[in-house]
Amino acid sequence: MTYVRIGIFCPYDNHGYGHPAAIQAETDLVLKAEALGFDEAWISEHHFDDGSSSPSIFPLLGYLAARTSSIRLGTAAVLLPFRRPIEVAEDVATIDILSGGRLDFGVARGGPFPEQNRNFAVSAEETRPRMLEALQLIQRLLSEDEVSHHGRYFQVDRLRLTPRPLQQPVPTWIASASDAALDDAAAHGHGLMAGLTSTVDDIVQMLRNYQTRSRGADPRLAVSRFYCSAPTREAAMTEAAPFLQQFFDRRRRLSAAPGVEVPPTSIDGFVARSLIGSHDEVRARLAELAAAGPRSVLLVPTSTDAARRCELLGTFRTHVLEGRPG
Repeated sequence: MTYVRIGIFCPYDNHGYGHPAAIQAETDLVLKAEALGFDEAWISEHHFDDGSSSPSIFPLLGYLAARTSSIRLGTAAVLLPFRRPIEVAEDVATIDILSGGRLDFGVARGGPFPEQNRNFAVSAEETRPRMLEALQLIQRLLSEDEVSHHGRYFQVDRLRLTPRPLQQPVPTWIASASDAALDDAAAHGHGLMAGLTSTVDDIVQMLRNYQTRSRGADPRLAVSRFYCSAPTREAAMTEAAPFLQQFFDRRRRLSAAPGVEVPPTSIDGFVARSLIGSHDEVRARLAELAAAGPRSVLLVPTSTDAARRCELLGTFRTHVLEGRPG
C-alpha cells in the first residue's frame, strides 16, 4: 500500500451525554491515538450547535498540547471569517509554543450554517474573501518582524506580534476546493483539506487542480473518513449506522432555514465513501484512497459510545494496518 500518514479527526460531537463528557471523550481519543503511534489529531470548530462541544478551538488545543507529547495537533478548521486575525495569530503562536512546535493550522470559511452567519453578522457571500484576507494577514504576522496591512476588512499599522511561533512557517491548510482558495493555497504553499464526503475522484481532481496552479508543489492533502471495521461488513454497518444517521441528520437541520422540517438523511451514499466494512474491505479501501495521493487520512470512529471509539482505533491498528486476522 502507498504510504500515508494516519490521524484522527475529532468533531467533538455531543451524543446526548453532555458537553463535559463529549470533551473528555475526545481528549481520551487523542491520547489513545498518540499511544497507538498515530501521526496527527485534528479538531473542529462549530458554533451554536448543542450537538457539538468545540466552539473554542484554541483552549481545547492548549489542553491537548499539555496532555500529549508527540502527536501533531491540527485545527480543522479555524473559521476565520468570524474571528479577529490578530487574536488568531497570537493564539496560533502560543499553541505552537505550548505544543513544542506540533501545531498544524487549518482554516475554513464556515459551512452552510445560517446561525453562524446571522450571529456573527457576516454574510455567506463575505465569508470566502474575509477568510483569504485574514489568512494572508495572519501569515504575515507570524513570519514578519513588523506588519502594516490596509485591506477591505482588516487594517493594522506597524504591528509586531509577540510571542512568535516555534515553527517558521507554521504549516497551514485550507479546507476548500473553490478556485479562489486553490489559487491562494498553491500560491503560498498551503496544504488542502478534503471533507468526510469527498469521493476518490474529488480527491484526484483537487490534487490535479492544485498542481496545475503550482507545478511540483506538495498539496499535503488531508482527507477525513468515517471508520468502522469488524469481522463482517454487516457487523460494521450495524455499529456505524446510528452514529452516521445522527451526524448527518443534525448537520442537515443546522443547514436548513429556521422552521423548515428536514426529513431523515439517507446514509447509503456516505457509507460508500467511508472506511466502513469488514477488516479486509477497509484495508482495500484504504489502499485505494492512499493511491489517490493524500498525505494524511484522518479517521472518525463511528460509535456513539466513547470507550468503543477508542477501541476502534486499536482495531484499525491491529486488523487494518497490521493485517492481523480477527
